[in-house]
Amino acid sequence: MDLLHEQVKMLAGEVALCVSSLKRVSEQAVKSPGDLQLQEQMRNLKDEIREKKLQIRILEQRMVGSVERMPQGSINTEISQVLSKLAAQLNEKTFELEIKSADNRVLQEQLKLKMMENSEMQETILLLRQQLVSERCFTCQQQDADHDAATLVAYSEGSIEAKFERETGAHSYEERLTNENIQTSNVRLNKRFVHEVSNDSSVDTLLNSQLLSLTAEIESLKQEKEQIIEEKEALEIHDQKLAEEASYAKELAAAAAVELRNLAEEVTKLSYANAKLAAEKDAPCKNSCCQRSVSFDMKQNGDGGGRSDAHGRKIEDCLSVDELEQELSARHQREASLVAALYERDKIESELRKQLDETKRREEDMENELANMWVLVAKMRKSGPVSQTVSFEGLDVSNILEAKSRNDISLSKDKKVSETFENIPAVDTSEELKARYHKERKRCKELDDLVSRLKGDDLGGLDINALEELQSLHVEAITKICRAKCLVDVL
Repeated sequence: MDLLHEQVKMLAGEVALCVSSLKRVSEQAVKSPGDLQLQEQMRNLKDEIREKKLQIRILEQRMVGSVERMPQGSINTEISQVLSKLAAQLNEKTFELEIKSADNRVLQEQLKLKMMENSEMQETILLLRQQLVSERCFTCQQQDADHDAATLVAYSEGSIEAKFERETGAHSYEERLTNENIQTSNVRLNKRFVHEVSNDSSVDTLLNSQLLSLTAEIESLKQEKEQIIEEKEALEIHDQKLAEEASYAKELAAAAAVELRNLAEEVTKLSYANAKLAAEKDAPCKNSCCQRSVSFDMKQNGDGGGRSDAHGRKIEDCLSVDELEQELSARHQREASLVAALYERDKIESELRKQLDETKRREEDMENELANMWVLVAKMRKSGPVSQTVSFEGLDVSNILEAKSRNDISLSKDKKVSETFENIPAVDTSEELKARYHKERKRCKELDDLVSRLKGDDLGGLDINALEELQSLHVEAITKICRAKCLVDVL
């Protein structure tokens, strides 16, 4: 079941990868619609996506068949797990669909705004083109008027010269007046022509600048239009993808509904079977009283031997079931008590191990201090007589007594620990710990005996070997007392 589910996941990932590659290829195909290779790739990708989806459906059918072939209890658990997973996936897909639909609505609004802006820009382009055409017509009319004025000026000059030739006999005053008028008219006409030419050049420059600006705006509008078309295509692809996901989510919801319906039917069947079993279980208990009375009557009449045997067997079965339940509960209780006892044993064993390690460490420290004291005693023997060492030994009797009392306290504590130790279950490690502990306790008792001997005996009648032995014991007691004081100060 898990393997099929993993295969479905892998195929879904491959389908998503193929969809993304199809989207990329479709974008490239939009940019170059005449490319046959891209169209072939798109067809191959669509076929591959179709095959993957078919494989996913086949795997889902196999999963359903494996679920149907499984036992009843495992079917319920597996179906509940699958339903929970499908419900979670359905919720995720619906949430993603809502998000994508919201994004789609926002993109559609943006597309509408862009289309409105595009239409406005097209209207402005049309107006500008109309203005450009009207300005061109106006400039053409002005050029025609200037040409007519120039022809009129030339004709007037010719008529004036002819008139001047005809009126050569007129007065000089009239000639001067006519010449001045001609000159002034020529100057005016030239000025007007120059002004009109300058106006025409300025109009041409303005028109050229307007044309350049219009072409730039047209190019920008074309680019914006292309961008809007690309966005529209991307939105269409996105909408298609959302529609596919929505259809897949609907299929999942339909499959989940079918599975829920099947589960409900199975639950009803199980409830009916449970009620039937409960009725069958209660039936022997109800029939037991009736059968007892009937068996008693039949025994009196001598006709009910076989039925009484069957009834006795049923009663024994009921009693055996009750006894088994009681025995099972008792075993559970014993198991819990044994687990608690094992936990306590492990705890006490760890504490005893800690105490044993601490005693070992103390013993090592005391041995080191004793070695140092022996070195000091050897130095003192070399430097002075033996009487000084003896006097040194007699200085700290009170300290020895204090050490004895502390040793008694520690012995009482160790006795309690040993009592707790004896309550632990017998294991090899606990036996070793117990042996070491008794050994240490024996040494402490020997030390107490020697201290009492040192306190009560007369030192005058002892030889050198006995005094040296007492001296070593005295040094060991002093070191233990010092160690105990240090521990008390630390605590």
